[in-house]
Amino acid sequence: DNMFIRWSDQEDTNTWTPSSTNTAGSQRLTSGNKINAAVRSRGAVLIWSDTALYQMQFVGPPFTFGFKQLGDNCGAVGVDSSIDISGITYWMGNDSFFLFDGAVKKIPCSVQDYVFDDINQNAKQDVFCAANSDFNEVMWFYPSEGSDQIDRVVMFNYAENLWYIGTLARSSWADSGVYDNPYATEYDASDTTASISTINGLKAGRTFVYAHEKGVNDESSAMSNYIESGDIDIADGDQFMSIARFIPDFKNQAGTVDVTIKTRPYPSGTQTSHGSFDITTSTTKKDTRIRGRQIAIRVASDATDDKWRYGTLRLDMKPDGMRGG
Repeated sequence: DNMFIRWSDQEDTNTWTPSSTNTAGSQRLTSGNKINAAVRSRGAVLIWSDTALYQMQFVGPPFTFGFKQLGDNCGAVGVDSSIDISGITYWMGNDSFFLFDGAVKKIPCSVQDYVFDDINQNAKQDVFCAANSDFNEVMWFYPSEGSDQIDRVVMFNYAENLWYIGTLARSSWADSGVYDNPYATEYDASDTTASISTINGLKAGRTFVYAHEKGVNDESSAMSNYIESGDIDIADGDQFMSIARFIPDFKNQAGTVDVTIKTRPYPSGTQTSHGSFDITTSTTKKDTRIRGRQIAIRVASDATDDKWRYGTLRLDMKPDGMRGG
């Protein structure tokens, strides 16, 4: 029975048959088809079926545990798709993201369509949720459409209510705490490299362990990276905008940062790139002649030892009429 929960006697973990002289017991949940996940939270264990969220709480004799349904239409997609961070629980549902802080809440997500329109529907159970507490992030690693292995990530910054996406592939994650840095693994299904001289029954597949948030290079090679905004407009897109210059602002910068400004004349129009503009520590401003109804900003670097933290990018921008090509 995929909805059945059992627990052993408190004094003997080998005793599972309930009787009047022990605390073993069982409970069948009713909403859903199978139990998908469970996470220990504040004073209770949260249990998800494929459609609902339940609370399992110690109540003492004679029932030992009490059960309460906390929400419906909010099931978790897989066994590792939820996490508790300081008493607040986050999880991925079938088509939305949720949190529980005493009440079940759907999290507004600006990249929801991007994630759920492209996730592999047959591999949702492989979704892996993790926390990067140093940066106030909860992350879901998932397989994209056409991929049998995890190859993408969507992140939620719960301190700033921000969402961002990436292509990082991780199948396990240990947050900082015991160690100064997070450690994570990536599974490569096609790697057949032998790590020792003799491996009996060698099959394709290998797991790599990475130390995160440490250094700025990729094993002594350049770490190509970028962040890119969504489209930005003014006056709800009724007016074009003219950008005469921009003032860069980067924290802890070393090396050169490349800034590209992309524009569209209309929401469905072709995007045009302007730049990239090389930004060094001595760059105070960059003069431009850019015009568009919508703009997006891309910040990137691709050289060894490049280091930067995005600050506030200021644009000298003004309305430029309601028509244009």
